[in-house]
Amino acid sequence: MTETSKTELIAISHEIMSRIGKASLATIDHRSLAPYASLVLMAISAEGMPLLMISDLADHTQNLKADNSAALLLDGTNSPEDGKGALSGARLTIQGTIEKDDRQDSLKRFLARHNEANLYADFADFHVYRMIPKWFHLVAGYGRIIWLDADEMMPPAN
Repeated sequence: MTETSKTELIAISHEIMSRIGKASLATIDHRSLAPYASLVLMAISAEGMPLLMISDLADHTQNLKADNSAALLLDGTNSPEDGKGALSGARLTIQGTIEKDDRQDSLKRFLARHNEANLYADFADFHVYRMIPKWFHLVAGYGRIIWLDADEMMPPAN
């Protein structure tokens, strides 16, 4: 793969992260040790990390307390009705660990992206969490598939 095409794929990955406001969250179920998937809202931290606001009561949060490794699938594919095919369009999987994020800036960024979350943002059981990415897997079409490590995708720390 040429450096130019890799740069293009990184740009597509960043575009998906900034555009898609929800993700499938995959965790390991703490009871059965089987994969468990749920749908969550997502925003991006100032450092480019995925942010989630989830309830302590939710199964996925209980799973993360037992094992904080997780994956997020951001679905940028098209609907079958658009005539392009259900799997046309890019999708991005992010693998990493998830930890609680008590920073006010993270809460503000999440609420700016998801105004509807203001309804439950003050509930005692809801908290912002951030994913610390380790790997990114982009599928952007035939022959346009790449694994990227966090150093390639994340902006440099200040």
